[in-house]
Amino acid sequence: MSPSSRVSPILVRLAVLSLLLGMLVPSATVVRATQQPANREGWESARISDDLSVWSRTGAAVTADDFAAAYETELTTALEELLLFLRVDAIAQPIEIEIYDETDAYQAAVATTGRIELDDQIAIADPRNAVIRLPIDAFGSLTPLDAENQLRHALSHVVAGWATDFQIPRGFDEGLAQYVRRPNLPVQARMAALVQSALQNGTLASWAVLNSAGPNDDDATERAQSYAMVAYLIQHRGLPDLWAFFDEMKTAATWRDALDTALAPETSQQIERQWKENIPTWAAGEWRWNLMTGFDLEPARTQLARGNYAGAASALEISEQLLRDVDDPERAADVAALKDQARIGDLAENKMVEAQQALETFAYDRAAAAVAQANEQYAQLPPEVRPSDLIDTYTSMAATGLAALDHLEIAREQSGNWADYADTRALALAAGRDFAALGDTERRDDADHLVRSMDQEQLRIVLLLAALAVLAIGWLALRAKTRGPRPLRWD
Repeated sequence: MSPSSRVSPILVRLAVLSLLLGMLVPSATVVRATQQPANREGWESARISDDLSVWSRTGAAVTADDFAAAYETELTTALEELLLFLRVDAIAQPIEIEIYDETDAYQAAVATTGRIELDDQIAIADPRNAVIRLPIDAFGSLTPLDAENQLRHALSHVVAGWATDFQIPRGFDEGLAQYVRRPNLPVQARMAALVQSALQNGTLASWAVLNSAGPNDDDATERAQSYAMVAYLIQHRGLPDLWAFFDEMKTAATWRDALDTALAPETSQQIERQWKENIPTWAAGEWRWNLMTGFDLEPARTQLARGNYAGAASALEISEQLLRDVDDPERAADVAALKDQARIGDLAENKMVEAQQALETFAYDRAAAAVAQANEQYAQLPPEVRPSDLIDTYTSMAATGLAALDHLEIAREQSGNWADYADTRALALAAGRDFAALGDTERRDDADHLVRSMDQEQLRIVLLLAALAVLAIGWLALRAKTRGPRPLRWD
C-alpha cells in the first residue's frame, strides 16, 4: 500500500475523538434549553423562557421572580410577534432584563451602552448584548398598557438589530419600536397631528435627518415623523419589501443604498416624496391602520361575544392581511375558525332579521322557517352568543300565528254546521285573541266578523224557531177554540 493511501493514526484518533465529542456534547439548541443564567454576585435571576430571563439586585423590593411572573405573558408574546414580524428565524442570544432599584446604578449602566433614547423611554435596550435595563420605581408607576409598551419598544430594538446585523439607522429603528407597541389612540392621534402640522409649517424633517445618528431638537416631532415613515413603508410597500430592505442593510454601504436596491426600480427619494404626498391622507385617519395589530385576535373575539359578527369580520381583515406574509400556522387556524364563526353568525343574524320582518308582515310560515334556520346556525356557535330569549320569542310568535290560522280556517269550514256551533265559535274566538296579541288586526277582524256572522245566523234561526213556535201555539189555540166542547154530529 502506498504512503499516500494509508490513513494516518493521528487522523484516526482525531476522527474518533470528534465522534465521541459529538456524542457527549448536546446540540446548541439543547444546551440553551437546559442551561441556567450565569451567576452574578449580588444579583438573582428568574427564567421566563429559553429566550428570556430577568435579573434583579439581591434583596430588592421587586424580585426577579416577581417581575417574571408579572410580565411573562407580555414579554413572551412581544418577542414571538417581533420575530415573526421581522422574519428573524432564531434569536442570536437569550435576552436579559435587568431591574434596577437605584437610579444612580441604572443611569450608570445605561451610560455604558452609549445609546440615546427618546425622552419618555425608560426601558433602555442594549441590542448588541441583548440586554434591557429599567428602573423599577419609575416602571412600577406606569399603567399596564404603558409598561407593556415600554417592554415592546425595547425588545424591538434588539430584534431589529438582529434583523439588520445592527445596521438599522436611528429613524427606522425608533419608528419601528413605536409601530410595534400596543395601540394607544390618543398618542397615535397626537403623532398624526404633529406630522400634519410639520408638513403645513414647512418643518417636516427629511428621511436623512430622521436617520442621522443623533436625536433631533424636538423629541416629540422626531418620534411622530419616524413612526409615520415606518407606517407608510409597511402599509404601502408591505412586509416583504420591509424584509428585503432590512436584508440589504446588512451589506449595503448606506440605508439609502439598501432601500434603492430593495425597492428597485423606485428610489428612496421617490418613496420619500410619495410619503410626503400621502401625509394629509394618513393624518386624516389612515394613522389608525397598523399591521402589527393583526396579531391580536381579542377584538374579533370580543365582537363575536357581543354578537357583532360584521364587526368581528372587519377586525379579522387586518389579521388575514398580516398572515398572508407571516408564517404563523397556529394563529392562521385561529383566524380561520373565528372567521367561520363570524360568517355563521352573520347568516344566523340575517335569518333572525328575516324572521322579524316576516312577523311584522304576519307571514307566520316564513317566520317559523327563518327562526328554525337561525337556530341551526347558532347551534354551531358558542352558547353564550346565542340569543336564546329572542329565538324563543320569535318561535312562540310564529307558532301562535300558525295555530291561529289553523283555528280560523277550521272555524270557517265548520261555520255552516250548526251542530258544532259552540266548538266552532270557541275556535274563532281563540284565533281572534291570538291575532290581537300578535298585532294582526286584519285577521283579528276576520275572526271577529266570522264570530258575529255565526252569532247573527244563530239568532235568526232562534227567532225563526221562536216564530214557528208562536205560530204552532196560536194554531193549536185556534183549533181548540173552534172545535167546541162536543164532537160535531151530522145526523
